[in-house]
Amino acid sequence: MKEGCLFDLDGTLVDSLKDLANATNEVLRSHGYPIHDITAYNQFVGNGVRKLLQRALPKENLDCLEDCLKEFYDIYEKCCLENTMAYDGIKELIDELYDSGMKLAVVTNKPHHLAVKIVEHLFPGKFIVILGQQDLYPTKPSIESTLIALMTMKLKKESCYFIGDSNVDVQTGQNAEMDTIGVCWGFRGREELENEGATYVVESPMEIKEIINENRCK
Repeated sequence: MKEGCLFDLDGTLVDSLKDLANATNEVLRSHGYPIHDITAYNQFVGNGVRKLLQRALPKENLDCLEDCLKEFYDIYEKCCLENTMAYDGIKELIDELYDSGMKLAVVTNKPHHLAVKIVEHLFPGKFIVILGQQDLYPTKPSIESTLIALMTMKLKKESCYFIGDSNVDVQTGQNAEMDTIGVCWGFRGREELENEGATYVVESPMEIKEIINENRCK
């Protein structure tokens, strides 16, 4: 019986690409490095802020990574809600799942305090637990944060879905031996999700509800 959903954040619940790109480009610009078009950030994001900066920085300038990370956090914390919004249909989906009694969690590679800030602003009170990147555990696709979420929700892995937009999310769910739902509206698209072997791939939020309803009592 399916009783819970663990959601990725960026590219799954919220479109945050513009704010992430703007903050990163501001850091690059301040150092005199080339900036990137927003479309390039579809491939830069997904593995945490450190990896984002590593991908965005010129390879010959990675020695300034730590300084750039500090600058990014200062900039992004101020702008992380300027353009970030829930994807169409997501708020309705979360409300319906919550009202139906499904237990909900967020497991993301976004820094923890920023994940909490965004989720509580856009989806107040809907998620039992929000787990972002912390030094306490490695980033996805390692499963430590997923296991903590399951323990907090008091649910077994087989009773939950892991839902995300990238190969990292599918790998996380697979590593935790969970059914996975890949969402095509995020940063990576259907081909990556299918190639990674997602259990389901959906084009709209309400398809998630249909899958849950079909399998909830199995």
